[in-house]
Amino acid sequence: MRRKPAVAPGEPGFHDHIIEMGAKLLASVGYEGFTMRRLARDAGCSPMALYRHFSNKEALIVHLCREVYVGYTATVKREFDSTDNAWERLRRLIAAVIQFVDKYPDHFSLIFLVRHPDPAVVEEREKLGHEFLLQIQNAVRLVLPQSTPRRIVRMRLQQMLSVLHGTAALLIAHPGAYRLTRQTATRNAEEAIQRILMNELSAESP
Repeated sequence: MRRKPAVAPGEPGFHDHIIEMGAKLLASVGYEGFTMRRLARDAGCSPMALYRHFSNKEALIVHLCREVYVGYTATVKREFDSTDNAWERLRRLIAAVIQFVDKYPDHFSLIFLVRHPDPAVVEEREKLGHEFLLQIQNAVRLVLPQSTPRRIVRMRLQQMLSVLHGTAALLIAHPGAYRLTRQTATRNAEEAIQRILMNELSAESP
């Protein structure tokens, strides 16, 4: 049965409604299970209403993934850029990611937890994230001792993001088992990342 649409086709906001429902569906059923007919049912419209916006499933998914990722990076980057202090930048990055996860769990799942068989989707996402990732890496480099080799900086960045995304995934999938709220997830990730980076500082000290 078709659901009653939150926003009717042709009304302002219908495009955003498609993106919201599409992200939820794709995160739930994956690429293979995603169909225009099923999205139309969830969005409360006819399949033809979707085809007026997107030529086919592939075009919709490429657009969907791009919009969700752009929204994610814009939200996180806004907090990241709000200070010049390197460590404070990382703290605000952690808080912004966890806040985004708490507010938009389906969007985060779509970006980081859904495997995309379409190389174009993967390539587009990598291209969009490359510049911002370099900014985060630079903040990590500034926190670490000046003599830290580039290889170690990249390793610490990878470890930091592993902690952050792992905590985010647990907040989505198993908050009760790990007693996670947005606040505790933020605190746990920040403490773990601080330990990772402080290990390098401790090793540099005489």
